[in-house]
Amino acid sequence: MEVSEAIAKRKSVRAYEDRPVPADVLAKIVEAGRWAPNTVPFHLSVIRNQALRKKINDRTLEAMANGPNDFLRQRASLPGYRPLYGAPVLIVFSAPTDVPFGPMNTALAAENMLLEATSLGLGSCYLITPTMVLTGGNNELAREARVPEGYAALCAIVVGYAAAEDKFSLPERSKKGEVAYVD
Repeated sequence: MEVSEAIAKRKSVRAYEDRPVPADVLAKIVEAGRWAPNTVPFHLSVIRNQALRKKINDRTLEAMANGPNDFLRQRASLPGYRPLYGAPVLIVFSAPTDVPFGPMNTALAAENMLLEATSLGLGSCYLITPTMVLTGGNNELAREARVPEGYAALCAIVVGYAAAEDKFSLPERSKKGEVAYVD
């Protein structure tokens, strides 16, 4: 698949089949993230452990439901809503708390991985909400997810085989942003 085709085809998948991603396929996705343009160190926690994913999902849902953001509270109240959408893989991106540009660099790595997943026929979704429960000083859940000491979880993605029915995704994508050419 050409890069331009992967860009146009990529969408946020919010429902996944209960089927593991083969290790060799997952390795290609992870490798794509490691080639992203960046200026600071970052860390990837590739979480395939079902019990840990469930714990992160449940605590994220609770944080969304009880937080100050109206949109997140509304999403959390939807029947059957799961913040990790039942995906078999959660990848958490973290960077040192004492360096600039961590959020931008981890987002670049995440986008590379989203495009690679698309090119390999997998669904994926970029997430911020798991960081609500994977940050903070003495955070046992962050340690379980192997977020290094002195790092902050900045974003995440989920990856897997898209389910046939996906009631939480938008039906169509549209181009975003405005463009001004300056010659």
